[in-house]
Amino acid sequence: MIIKGQRVFLHSGEFHTWRLPVPSLWPDILEKAKAAGLNAVSIYTHMGLINPSRGVVDFDGFRALKPLYEAAMAAGIWVVVRPGSYINAETTAGGIAHWITAEVAGRLRTNDSDWTEAWRDYILGIIEETAPYQINAGGPVIAIQLDNEYTQDYPGHGEYYEELKKVFHDSKIVVPLTYNDPNQGGNFINGTGAVDLYGMDSYPQRFDCSHPSAWRPVVTNYHEYHERVNPSQPWYIPEFQAGSYDAWGPGAPGYAPCAELTGPAFQSVFNLQLWASNAKLINYYMFYGGTSWGGLPFP
Repeated sequence: MIIKGQRVFLHSGEFHTWRLPVPSLWPDILEKAKAAGLNAVSIYTHMGLINPSRGVVDFDGFRALKPLYEAAMAAGIWVVVRPGSYINAETTAGGIAHWITAEVAGRLRTNDSDWTEAWRDYILGIIEETAPYQINAGGPVIAIQLDNEYTQDYPGHGEYYEELKKVFHDSKIVVPLTYNDPNQGGNFINGTGAVDLYGMDSYPQRFDCSHPSAWRPVVTNYHEYHERVNPSQPWYIPEFQAGSYDAWGPGAPGYAPCAELTGPAFQSVFNLQLWASNAKLINYYMFYGGTSWGGLPFP
């Protein structure tokens, strides 16, 4: 990737600001990211919080994006914005606003007209907040990702991406639009809904914190897959495992074994294998996860 004429290895960490809902604390997280050797953060925005009811789009307080962008500029790191509308992120309805799940009769995440009408105000709000902070305007934002970990080969899916792309392209957004494939599916590289930059997520160690010393096989075909499906683009991993969620309840293993699961021993093998596969853009998921409060984790 070339940024301002300089060849860049994107070394990024995921940060969910809405799980640390105090904007004055965000600069500390970004400074820690910089101190850890990262040069970017990736952020999900949460539609359910920003667009809690039809016609209401709220970027006040902890929902704000401008304080994050300005803190990133002060820290000297770039930002990849991932608005969804669906984000998964272990949050209720994958971030889709609950009023939509109650009021929209059409198929969500397709080109059905009532779903399109439902997400439009939210995405336009993201655009309005983000456009002045793109890198061409002196800001930190270098890319925007479309709807999370989706598939292209079902009716209405590619057309939904085309509608998303049109809204961004008809606005002041000029940075690349990206996509994160949940596996080696080759989605949205070509054809209807194809994005500017394809990426693939990978969680090779999975999430069994109860057995942190049990290693799963190292994935060795990343380079072959990249050369086969999108060799003309830099190899992008929008989410590479850098932790695990801890389960609820008295039987939960706790943070310590989760930290061991993807700790230095894991990193020295799996991360190096990723670099050896010629990955040039990597985002570690998570860098700072924060806390699921209120209704955020509701099933």
